[in-house]
Amino acid sequence: MITVIANLKGGTGKSTVTFNLAVWLRSMGRRAAVIDLDPQRTLSDAAALRTEEGNEPSIQVEAGTFPDVSLPEEAEEIIIDVGTADLESFKQAIMIADRVLIPVTPSQADIWSTQRFVGFLNKNTHGNPPESITFLNRVDTAKASQASDEAAAALNALPGIHLLPQRLPDRSVFRDSFSEGLAVFELEPRSIASREFTALAESLFGHVNRSMLDRLQKQKTSTAVDPALHRALETPAARPRMADGIGYAAAVPTYHAGTADEQWVQAQQQGSWQHKTESGKRRKKGKKAKKGKKGRKGKKKA
Repeated sequence: MITVIANLKGGTGKSTVTFNLAVWLRSMGRRAAVIDLDPQRTLSDAAALRTEEGNEPSIQVEAGTFPDVSLPEEAEEIIIDVGTADLESFKQAIMIADRVLIPVTPSQADIWSTQRFVGFLNKNTHGNPPESITFLNRVDTAKASQASDEAAAALNALPGIHLLPQRLPDRSVFRDSFSEGLAVFELEPRSIASREFTALAESLFGHVNRSMLDRLQKQKTSTAVDPALHRALETPAARPRMADGIGYAAAVPTYHAGTADEQWVQAQQQGSWQHKTESGKRRKKGKKAKKGKKGRKGKKKA
């Protein structure tokens, strides 16, 4: 199976995720091949450092551009790291992919970028995109933060992609291990980060692989013939006269009444309205109480 790890937006942790998945597959005895199509070559540098340090299993990374790189026929799994700096290789990679894994950081910019990426996949595969999977990466570990849940709800509402429940928090061990040419489960095997990553890897590669023929036989709906899907993938920039400062609800496409996604949006909007209404009532009560105190003080002085 060919898995392309990609995103139109930079800084989502694609190379780190690719490296850790490659090491995990090799440690499980799987015949995994790794291809680095990102001109930054961050993945290649980490693999070279791993080889220099003598860490096993070694990760052989083939770097280059299409059509110069080769796809080994004996590999069970092929993982490809791509970047938008080489757009032609990017497009060719998604054309041969069985699936695309999209790491998304929980921010409004990433939600919009993911919308555009889904449209990009449809356009550049002629309406027959590979299986598209997304997950939240570099999640804030603060328990009070609601950004991750809001981002997950918005991603879950986007058509054409499947959101994994597994999340990878923004932990320093991911950066530390990568800089040493190690996977996170090698540097700190008993850490929470190790368990979190293992859960993600098992969800992606723990099932029976499907071939490219399976994908080709299951045709996807093209945005060219499905106006509803086209509207759902529109970002705020594509909509005329849209005000700035749009929240996550703006990224959620319009659905028929009664769907779970529409109910979530309505609940968010209703919760916001109730909060404003209750706040207004409390302010009015406060003002009345202050007026009453002033009146009583005036009577006492008289």
